[in-house]
Amino acid sequence: MKFSAGFHRYFYGLQAILLGLLAYSGYLINDFYRLTHDIARLENNRFDMVALANELQQSSDQLTLFAQNYVVTGNPEYLRAFEQVLAIRNGVEPRPQDYHATYWNLNEDERAARHGQQEGIALLDIMASMPYSEAEFALLHLAKTQSDKLAMIERDAFALAPSDQEAAKALLFGEKYKEAKHSIMAPIDQFLIVVNKRLAKNLHNLHQREESLAKSLPLILGLNALLIFAIFITINWRFIQYHRQLVDLSMKDHLTRICNRKYLSEFGPQFLQYHRRHGNKVCLALMDIDHFKKINDNFGHQIGDRILQHFCKTIDARIRKTDTFVRYGGEEFVLLMPNMTPEQCQHFLDEICERVAQHDFVERRNRIPYTVSIGWVDCGHHYDLDTMLHRADAAMYKAKQAGRNCAQQGDCSNPKPTLAISKSA
Repeated sequence: MKFSAGFHRYFYGLQAILLGLLAYSGYLINDFYRLTHDIARLENNRFDMVALANELQQSSDQLTLFAQNYVVTGNPEYLRAFEQVLAIRNGVEPRPQDYHATYWNLNEDERAARHGQQEGIALLDIMASMPYSEAEFALLHLAKTQSDKLAMIERDAFALAPSDQEAAKALLFGEKYKEAKHSIMAPIDQFLIVVNKRLAKNLHNLHQREESLAKSLPLILGLNALLIFAIFITINWRFIQYHRQLVDLSMKDHLTRICNRKYLSEFGPQFLQYHRRHGNKVCLALMDIDHFKKINDNFGHQIGDRILQHFCKTIDARIRKTDTFVRYGGEEFVLLMPNMTPEQCQHFLDEICERVAQHDFVERRNRIPYTVSIGWVDCGHHYDLDTMLHRADAAMYKAKQAGRNCAQQGDCSNPKPTLAISKSA
């Protein structure tokens, strides 16, 4: 059977339209993917850039701490640590990996084993390789220059310390020194404002492009491609959902839907540094559900999972919006509580223990009571996450020894962490 030339033209024309719709759909999918990738890259760049600014601020704080301790105590270890921090920042000595998480009160061998070593590279050179704007880099360069000037004042104090300790103290504790310190922190704060503004502007532009793509969708409807349009919407909806799930899974615990250990390790140090800069005290509690292994053995892991969810709902209903509740692993949970005195914290955690003990888990008319043991510390003068976790872990062991179902305070005044003692559930 022969087909008319008109039919061939219609058939090939329809094929061309379908191919065009597929190509257009592929373009939209690719553009959505590229936009998502650009947004993720923008967020990653922001994290890296802010981390470098925090490293500059952290190194300046460390130099101040070591310098003031040296002129007060005369201990040469502080002088050695001062010169080492300065040498690392200037690229003369190898820099530790993840500098912002480095705990300088460890001895040097333990610090090197924990953080590893990278090649020596000046902090300004690392900053120059990042996608800063000229204005942003100028602010960081200004802060670095001011910090170097402050280091010269600190060295002048070192020279005075052996013969005239009071004069050395006056240099490092006077108003001029505070003003010089402010001249470092002010451009860093301004830098954070500028970066956030630029990020908001870039994200706004990306969202405008997303809106522009959405306006092209009626074209597919206008070409009578309802099926292809529906498939396209389904694919893109699934893609966006998948991206959101990836972000959600990376920072939240799948079972309990609260923040996970990765969230704590990434944002916990920043949380503590923020409250340190603002002079706020922070308490950290490590919670462990008592005899959880017996619960799993007696009732099964499904019931154990339901109890974990029940526990999280019980705690979440009581904590403040400013508190951060994290599943640390297994049946262990971490609670960060800013702006709370030790007395308030003890009272609050005692209430938590009582609340958990009173809210039994009920499943199919079976009532399963359980309790929680809590070890907690306040930050003292050391806003270091690892130290606080170690101390809270030891305090939680004390709570287990005290009969469980209680909250015990640990000591965070000693800056050197001790290994946590193993404990039974």
